Amino acid sequence: MAQFGYQILGFGSFTPAGGPGVWALLGDTISSNRYMCVTAGNASAALISGGANPDTNVVETWNGIAFASAADNLSAASGGSTGGGTQSSAIHISGKRGGTSYSTACEKWDGSTYETADTLTNQGANQLCGAAEDKDNAWSCGGYNPSYTGARVAEHEIMRSGTWTLQSTNMLTPRYYLANNACGSSGNGAAVTGNSSSSSRDTKNEEYTYSSGSSGSWTTNANITTGLDENPGCFGKTSADDLVVFSGEAAGGPDGGTYEYSGGTWTTGNNVPTNIRNNFGGGPTGNGLTVGGFIEGGPGYQDDAYSFTRAIST
Repeated sequence: MAQFGYQILGFGSFTPAGGPGVWALLGDTISSNRYMCVTAGNASAALISGGANPDTNVVETWNGIAFASAADNLSAASGGSTGGGTQSSAIHISGKRGGTSYSTACEKWDGSTYETADTLTNQGANQLCGAAEDKDNAWSCGGYNPSYTGARVAEHEIMRSGTWTLQSTNMLTPRYYLANNACGSSGNGAAVTGNSSSSSRDTKNEEYTYSSGSSGSWTTNANITTGLDENPGCFGKTSADDLVVFSGEAAGGPDGGTYEYSGGTWTTGNNVPTNIRNNFGGGPTGNGLTVGGFIEGGPGYQDDAYSFTRAIST
């Protein structure tokens, strides 16, 4: 796959393309304290769907200045899902929905209404990862479901033109609590970190390149430098080779790190302003948005929103 290059900043030092990025606390908050919201769009225009504390069906829009109630809500309360897309064309995938802990249900957003989308062909899961260009093209991968060995789902599915297809080759390392929400593209997605059979905070970074139908191939990339769980966020809308992973929980507790992956190398960037976990990412690597989350040993569930910007954005 394409490798995103490095920029020379003078005195022989190197940094990921366009990085390190800068975090900023935004001037408005989502409507309630919650975590695990699915974010479609970017830091300039976004759609925020669902989340937990408790599970909710609330949907909000972001216009770069303020959050507002969307024209429609999800048909059922939903937490621990994945998805993405744009503010006008998005998908909400699987998770815990309406009392079903591991739902195969999906909903698609056309800019004004959420409606039923094609259901996953295999088992549903929560604490999974995914990517989506729009409401009809997406990737759903891994996650937690106790019907599997160690509760780690090995399968993944690709949606093309609104229809899901189970892929013939399983994940190399089944995991849950993966970096979530904007994990590359639906045709070139990344399964990064999470809970595996060998480690509660695995450093694996594995890339799936889709071919057609049920076919594609997995590649092992450079491990992330810090193993995380509790669904760290992820920015990246184009490729598994240009990503930003952040937050989550490391061995020592909630992690405020930002880990930028480009050109086959991980670089530690600027810290997230607050050590939050379960605040999924949405948007490209240079214009990302994350909302809500959970702070342990203190305030608990959050309603804050943060943007992440850098010069090069994919």
